Amino acid sequence: MLEAYEKSVRELNAEITSLGIKIEQAIDKTWKALETMDVKLAEEVYRGDDEIDVMVKECMRKDLTISMMQSPVAADWRSLMATLKILSDLERIADHCADISHYVMHLEHANHHLPIPQGLKEMYGVMSSMVSDVLDFYKGKESSQAELMRDKDDIVDMAFNHLMEEISREITSDPEHSRDYISFVLIVKYIERMADHANNIAEWVIYRDKNELNI
Repeated sequence: MLEAYEKSVRELNAEITSLGIKIEQAIDKTWKALETMDVKLAEEVYRGDDEIDVMVKECMRKDLTISMMQSPVAADWRSLMATLKILSDLERIADHCADISHYVMHLEHANHHLPIPQGLKEMYGVMSSMVSDVLDFYKGKESSQAELMRDKDDIVDMAFNHLMEEISREITSDPEHSRDYISFVLIVKYIERMADHANNIAEWVIYRDKNELNI
């Protein structure tokens, strides 16, 4: 029974690793689509969200099956519950990639060729590094550093506030393109939310490993 349980946990972790790779690829493609206003690439990310959703649901099903069919000890229960929460946050990160891609398509079809707000690339880069870090934390690599995610999240929050101010000024000075600027507002908000989800994952990793919960 113990061997079957451990085998099921290994299989689940392997599937979550594959899911993480897919999400990192989606994040990378989303930025490339945004930076170059590549509609074809944006459509690829948008369509690919369905595949990620299926992977998440399958991982959740396996996680719940392990919980019901086996007799895990307290630490195992903690890990299984944390995994379920982590999967939910990963799904939302992928959803926001699709959301951003939707607005990339809108901006390109508007054909106004507005420049990407200054500072957006740096904000996206910090968020992307947060997701990569938490996926490593989940796999047990340097999980003791998970607490430092809050610092990166603060950097993203500061960038968010700066970009909101900048975009507000652009809307005031160029009201003709206000709809396009509102699309950038939503994109910036999605990036900020992705960072929040990455920070949540780090908190769940800490809970799994140390039984400390700050969510």
